[in-house]
Amino acid sequence: MPLSRLEASIEIERPVDEVIAFVDDNVNDPMWQTSVLESEKITPGEPVVGTVYHVKEKFLGRVIEQNWEVTGRSEDGSEWSAKTTSGPFPMETTMKFESAGNGTRVTRTLSIDVGRFFKLASPVVAHIAQREMDMDFANLKELLEAGA
Repeated sequence: MPLSRLEASIEIERPVDEVIAFVDDNVNDPMWQTSVLESEKITPGEPVVGTVYHVKEKFLGRVIEQNWEVTGRSEDGSEWSAKTTSGPFPMETTMKFESAGNGTRVTRTLSIDVGRFFKLASPVVAHIAQREMDMDFANLKELLEAGA
């Protein structure tokens, strides 16, 4: 099956703990992630391994719904990973937050298995997903540096 591994990174002029807190709050997801229409935290409490989110997104003109489960998380939230447990195609992601000068470097990797849905168009799907990740990080930077 076609598997695409994408990566995006950006430096944000805000302290690490502020960036982590903003990204951890799924209510903020539609503000900075261009494809996210809704994000609901299903599991109560702080994000930990096993926390589940239900996300409604628009991708390639289609509305898709999927559940994401946190599969790994450092105690301070500076690194975490998650994978889809439902939805049209399997995905896994990692996020890493590191001090960088006076700000924070945020790095995300995303692996998408487009499988039978977009098999022939896999390179196009990967290009579109990469462009969305880059726009998402630009949005995140703009929001946080503006004091959101």
